Amino acid sequence: MLSRPARDCGDRDVSAASDGRRGRIVFGATVASVALACFWFVEGYPTAIYDSWGYYYLSEIIRTQGLSAWPTDIRTYGYPLFLAVVSGFRAVPQEELRLLVFLVQLVIYLGACAYVGRKLADVFQSPGLGVLAYAIGGMNPILLLHASEALSDLLSAVLILVSVALSWKAPGREQPHAPARQIFLSFFFAAAAVAVRPANIVIVAALVLVWAVRALRWRDVGLAGAGAALAGLIPPFIPQVLINHRLFGTLNPLIEKDLYRQQAIWGMAALKYATLVQPDHSPFLVYGNPLYRGDPTPALFLRNHPLHYLATLALHGFGMIDPDLPFTYVTDLAPWYRWPLGVFSFLLVYVALAAILVGALRMIRRRELDPGGFVVLSTVLVAGACLALYLPVEVEGRFGLPLVALATPLIVAGAALLRDGRPLRRSTKALFLLGALVAVLGAVSLSRWMTTTRTNPHVESPANVFVLNPKRAAGASRATPAP
Repeated sequence: MLSRPARDCGDRDVSAASDGRRGRIVFGATVASVALACFWFVEGYPTAIYDSWGYYYLSEIIRTQGLSAWPTDIRTYGYPLFLAVVSGFRAVPQEELRLLVFLVQLVIYLGACAYVGRKLADVFQSPGLGVLAYAIGGMNPILLLHASEALSDLLSAVLILVSVALSWKAPGREQPHAPARQIFLSFFFAAAAVAVRPANIVIVAALVLVWAVRALRWRDVGLAGAGAALAGLIPPFIPQVLINHRLFGTLNPLIEKDLYRQQAIWGMAALKYATLVQPDHSPFLVYGNPLYRGDPTPALFLRNHPLHYLATLALHGFGMIDPDLPFTYVTDLAPWYRWPLGVFSFLLVYVALAAILVGALRMIRRRELDPGGFVVLSTVLVAGACLALYLPVEVEGRFGLPLVALATPLIVAGAALLRDGRPLRRSTKALFLLGALVAVLGAVSLSRWMTTTRTNPHVESPANVFVLNPKRAAGASRATPAP
């Protein structure tokens, strides 16, 4: 029988070996992430065009004239300010700024993955699960692809992910005043997400519900938490309020122009939208909706053809997670990596949905909400807000990035809850695998069908206002036959 010192020494050796193994996994995942991100950067569109050029243009106004010279009612200041900061408030060529933005966004994304991993490790008291979360998130090829684009989508998704992660409760790991700091940062990052993409205002509403659930369950928020939430929410809103007050005389923290109404009208006739960058073609790549019956408003579409409208919303949701044309600016209509990315996305969503089911069954069976179940519930509430926002509109694939990012904590939480419960029966495992196969095959078939609905209407693009030289930009793309 070993003496106590000998046993302690052995435990330390095992712990050191485990730490070393986890460190090697993290290092390997980081190297793989950086390599894959660099591939996407080289593969992506080489310069600024359309929305990315618009952000570049607005960042130049901020750099040279400040926020007081803000010229538009359809953009918020957040992402242009981010570009100006990344450039060091220097005049840099568009291509150089794209490289700088890629590097900074990649670091921010991997840092967010590391934070989420550490938070999940604390919640479930398992360093291994934290490493798993980092590996799944850090090597997500869809999110890494969008890190290479000078667009607001990746940064927005990261801010949403971190804002909900801050709400998770880690029993035994939080200091007395931690909830106040967490709620301040949670709402600060949510408000920053609104400054980057104003539609993210729904995330603020979802977080109010999330923190209310936490307050009712653990009684650790209180009035101080409400004050901290307000203190975190206000600062990112102030610049946009000042801009709108100067330009339009309002105290609006969002954009002045109502783009959502128009997007919802377009969403009736279209299943999805992409931006085509090819010579002699308009940038509009519209997936026509064969279910549309010509109703003038979404409300009438729902009233007159409820099944058709609900099916349209479901197809919008599918379009958000189907990376059939992975890059925002499409130069190749049939990239070889379409199906690898598609299968990855479909499996990711399938496993995340299974994790939601696991969490729901656990809460029903135990009739209580524990910290692990709260991870699932809070993430579902925020993801649900994203879905409710985007389902009615003419979606693009990039609109689904928050859902793709939020899938990681759901999957890890599901794995943790299964680990702590009863072992799965062999029949249950077989059913799960069979469901995965059916889901992927069904999703692939649906993606193929949606491809047949693509149209390329030849109309003048209002986005050309933001393009200095559309002919040069189009000539830089690879020539591929139009649909």
